[in-house]
Amino acid sequence: MVAAAVVLLVLADRPGGLLGVDRAVAELAGPAERHPRAAELARIGAVLGYRCLWVPTALVLVWTARWRHLLVYLGTISVVAGIAQLAAGEGVFVRAVRAEVTGTPAAVELSAWPVVVLATVSVATLHVLTPSGRARWWGWVAVAALLTTAVVPRVSLGLDGASVALAAVALGVGTAALVCTVLAPEDAFPVAWHRRVAAHLALDAARTARVRAAVLEQLGVDVLAVEPYRLDGSAGSTPCRLVLASGPPGALFAKLYSTTHLRSDRWYKLLRVLRFGRLEDEAPFASVRRLVEHEDYMLRLLRDGGVRVPEPMGVVEVVPGREYLLVTELVPRTVEIRRSAPADAVVDDLLRQVRLLWSAGAAHRDLKPSNVLVQDGERVVLVDVSFGELRPSRWRQAADLGNALLTCALVAGPDRVLDRARRQFTDAELAEAVATTSSLTLPTQLRRMLAEDGRDLVGRLREQLPPHPRIRVQRWSARRLLLAVATGGGAVLAAVLVVLNLRAGGLL
Repeated sequence: MVAAAVVLLVLADRPGGLLGVDRAVAELAGPAERHPRAAELARIGAVLGYRCLWVPTALVLVWTARWRHLLVYLGTISVVAGIAQLAAGEGVFVRAVRAEVTGTPAAVELSAWPVVVLATVSVATLHVLTPSGRARWWGWVAVAALLTTAVVPRVSLGLDGASVALAAVALGVGTAALVCTVLAPEDAFPVAWHRRVAAHLALDAARTARVRAAVLEQLGVDVLAVEPYRLDGSAGSTPCRLVLASGPPGALFAKLYSTTHLRSDRWYKLLRVLRFGRLEDEAPFASVRRLVEHEDYMLRLLRDGGVRVPEPMGVVEVVPGREYLLVTELVPRTVEIRRSAPADAVVDDLLRQVRLLWSAGAAHRDLKPSNVLVQDGERVVLVDVSFGELRPSRWRQAADLGNALLTCALVAGPDRVLDRARRQFTDAELAEAVATTSSLTLPTQLRRMLAEDGRDLVGRLREQLPPHPRIRVQRWSARRLLLAVATGGGAVLAAVLVVLNLRAGGLL
């Protein structure tokens, strides 16, 4: 866009100026009689070009669940299309709005508005569908060919001057490239043609080099490699293994947090407030630093309270304000509880860890099979305490016990687990824990595994315990109602504006 503007300014200062360029191009094209329906044919061709591009692109973005790209894409093309219609449309409403904005109902003097919209749509499509590199380069070639195919006939038919067409292309290309680069930068929102867990950042060469340099500088640990580690049980961070240059130990465990995880945390907590009300400690974090600081603090708190957790090694600032790494020991000789033998010692130790959580005045809030490791076949280690809470309510602590019972019941059976649990908890405490069990209190992984197991483990536990009324967790408040109305109203308003702009600009 800048280069095109410079060229236009240079040409404007020379004898003959832009009009001379337009005349030269017209003479080069040769005499051509303008078809009476040329303008209509050009308009129909542009509209078909819009729809052939943006509709499939929007469907791809929905399929790959890249919502940020979808919002930026639809917002960009709909706003540009709406402005184009407002500037050059002939409808009564459009003329009235134009009169209020510009002081006259006359159309804005830029005949190539269809070219502006087509350039915007094509470049925005390029940015959201192709990653940087060879694919993006060939995409630019395709965009250039498409715009040339659209512009040359319009200039030849006399619909646009060459300088006007060039300005239109520069305006559309520059607008789309600028908006997509600023609102959906590829380092934060990578382009992918498949569904992916947004929490799992790409451990590419550049990011790995930054991590290694930061760990060496801030912790004094020389790291040879940074590898993804147990991604299947993580949805709120990027877990990885740090292979050390010398040991022991040979490796450390780390969780990489970024602004992506901060945004996810905010949306997750907003949705929980809208769906359930406030569920204790649901305030969003203000920064990535606060997010990682909280987990580091919870690890140290639980360790000091006697709960068996990985030993924290420290927090590393990878990119100030944007990426932080929480480093802990990589607990040796461990497997997830679902892959361990259903020994009584394992069940006893997991329930003992829950009792220690109660004594420390804390709640884990995410007890599920992937967060319960078994060391040497008998010792339990609790990991991933990022959702941990200090001084929780009795209901929240009971929910931890309920999740622990069901996690054990998956591998050892409900009857055996209940028999072992009665050695450390009273029937009243166990009944209350089972009463808290619902789709809300169960982590997603645990809920999915219970459904796949097929047995009614909750019902079996409830049958053998004293009756206890279900514990209701829905909380209604004026804040929740106002937030729901504001969120729903904002979503509807945004959708209506996008649809109106798309229709006004000929995209629908």
